[in-house]
Amino acid sequence: MARGIPMEMGAKGGPKKMSVEVEIEKEPMSPSAMEPEEEAVMGKAREMDDMEDAAYGAAAPTGDFSVGGLNALVDGLNAALPLFGMPDYPRFSEGVTTLPPKFVKQLTMVNEAASAAGLDDMTIDMATITDDRSLKMAAGKLRALAGKTEFKRFLRSERPEGPTAPLIGGEAAPPAPPQGATGGMGEEDIMMSRLS
Repeated sequence: MARGIPMEMGAKGGPKKMSVEVEIEKEPMSPSAMEPEEEAVMGKAREMDDMEDAAYGAAAPTGDFSVGGLNALVDGLNAALPLFGMPDYPRFSEGVTTLPPKFVKQLTMVNEAASAAGLDDMTIDMATITDDRSLKMAAGKLRALAGKTEFKRFLRSERPEGPTAPLIGGEAAPPAPPQGATGGMGEEDIMMSRLS
C-alpha cells in the first residue's frame, strides 16, 4: 500500500513541500497461525484438560453448600496455596451444590502433598464433605496443615534447586555436596577446602 508522507525542505526562498511515496508491504495473513502439528498437540491438550475436569467433576463433593461455608474452605485452601507457589482461589459469590472441578483439583493436590509428607491425619476425606459444617472442618484442617513446619519443610525439599550462580570471572560455582555426603572429610577439612 502506498502512503504519501509530506516532507518540508528548507530552501532560500522558503520551505517547499514535497510528498514521498513509501511502499509498505503487509505479510498475507494465514487462516491459521498454527501449524497442523501444533494444532493437533493443542487439541490433544484441550482434550486431556476436558477429561481431567470430567474426572474431578465426577469425584466432586455434593451437598447444600452456602456461600459462607464455601468461602471458609476457600480461605483454608488459600492458606496452603502460597506454599505451592500458586495464586489464591477466587471466593464464591453464591452457593453451589457441587464443588467446581478446579477447586477439587487444588484440594486434591494439597491432600496428596500432605499424604506424601506423612501427614495423613491432616488430609481431607472428600466423601465426608456434604454440608457447611464439613466444609468448615475441612477448612480448619487446611489452615492447620499450612502452618505445620514439617509440611513446609517437605514442600521446600520437593522443589527443584535453581541453577548455580556464576562466580566472578565467568566460571560456574561448584554444586554443594548433598547433606551428609562429605566424602569422609571432617567439618574443619570442609571449611579449609572452601577457603582455598
